[in-house]
Amino acid sequence: MQELSPIVSIQQNALGLYTGVIQTKDGNILIDSPYRTDDRRTWVNLPTKSDAIFLVLLDTQYDRTLSAKGCDCILVSQSDYLLPAKPRQQAVKLQEELLGAGDGHEQVSSSSRPYAPEISFDQNMNLFFGGAEVLLEHHPGSNVAGIWAILPQEKVIFVGDSVMVNQPPFLAYSDPAAWVADMKLLASKAFKGYQIVSSRAGLVTQDQVRAMGKLMTFIQTSIASLQEKHADLEAYLELIPRILKRIEYSPDESELFFNRLRWGLTTYYELNQA
Repeated sequence: MQELSPIVSIQQNALGLYTGVIQTKDGNILIDSPYRTDDRRTWVNLPTKSDAIFLVLLDTQYDRTLSAKGCDCILVSQSDYLLPAKPRQQAVKLQEELLGAGDGHEQVSSSSRPYAPEISFDQNMNLFFGGAEVLLEHHPGSNVAGIWAILPQEKVIFVGDSVMVNQPPFLAYSDPAAWVADMKLLASKAFKGYQIVSSRAGLVTQDQVRAMGKLMTFIQTSIASLQEKHADLEAYLELIPRILKRIEYSPDESELFFNRLRWGLTTYYELNQA
């Protein structure tokens, strides 16, 4: 585990997510799950002096949902966690292909159906527990139910999939315009001096936040133009090579990233048609 402050640590779980553990005198608060029910070995590195009480789910991504399965905690999510509209058959088929290709560190076979949270909120929620303060804010840019978990006393912020490094974004349940606004906020003085934790890259810098902002500005502008023209799905898929040109990645990741964007743009198109 990597310690960010006396009470905050992060580690990468079996599915590739960087997750957080906040230790308090009354129990642990988890930011996403650091383990998977069929791989308990990743649980052994957690602090054992107290049990996990709360589990904050930062969005609706498949691997995030899967890692929460069977966790004996109070689940906390944004209120839209169970509400994403179902994509049509084409997007479902592409998602199955994507998971088969291993979009994550391990192939998985469990259902991706979300689990009903015990606590949910619309815009903001303050979690005060065991002397720790965690501010939960709804940021729907990267996901309809996206959450940022902010620890102002520790100067740490968990931003989920809002910042991707050398990877294309997950666009299926995104709001590109809100995503651009999120990146401007994250790069502003409001979070100067904060340690920023990305679910896919761990600690990220302000320069990487600004780079993500530029990428999302390009994507948002391109999608807005297509929407104005009432373009068909093929026009959206033509964005894939243009997006990939703006990202540095290894050749063995090309198929994975192409499929991620293909599924994401297909789902986004199907959910946002007039």
